[in-house]
Amino acid sequence: MILVAIALVRSKIDRQAALNAEYLVAISEEMEQVRFQDGKYRRGSSPFQEGFLVAKILNIKRADLNSDGFRDTIVIAAKNQGGSGSWISLSGSLGGKEKPTLIEPEFLGDRVDVRNISIERGSKGKAAVCLEMLVHGPNDARCCPTQKQRACFTLAGKRWILIS
Repeated sequence: MILVAIALVRSKIDRQAALNAEYLVAISEEMEQVRFQDGKYRRGSSPFQEGFLVAKILNIKRADLNSDGFRDTIVIAAKNQGGSGSWISLSGSLGGKEKPTLIEPEFLGDRVDVRNISIERGSKGKAAVCLEMLVHGPNDARCCPTQKQRACFTLAGKRWILIS
């Protein structure tokens, strides 16, 4: 019973730390490092202001992706710079003894709905991050994706590579 309680507290602390960490977010063709607070980030007070940005962490998963013995963080984040779009990306950080290494974001689409994140291991133990998503079909309204899609990514250094 005590071990279960310790695991629950540790999980809550890990999640809280991940919600208050720095990640890279894609800004047009560029990337920007932002520090989230409780899973949210905001720059500027109005979408009409130059440089306005709102970002939110939608989902977090922790796992050792590069087999170094440290837990890494997988993040699904949404960003908006004004307007109706919500640009969804896969991001995260690699744990380690020193400061975490930020993973470059991979754009998933406008208003896609990431339903599940799973980790799969290949025959050589290499980790793949697999996303179960709803994406826009040819007749879907921008608000409401309905087409199921599965995409798996692996890491090459600090970049996500689509493998299936």
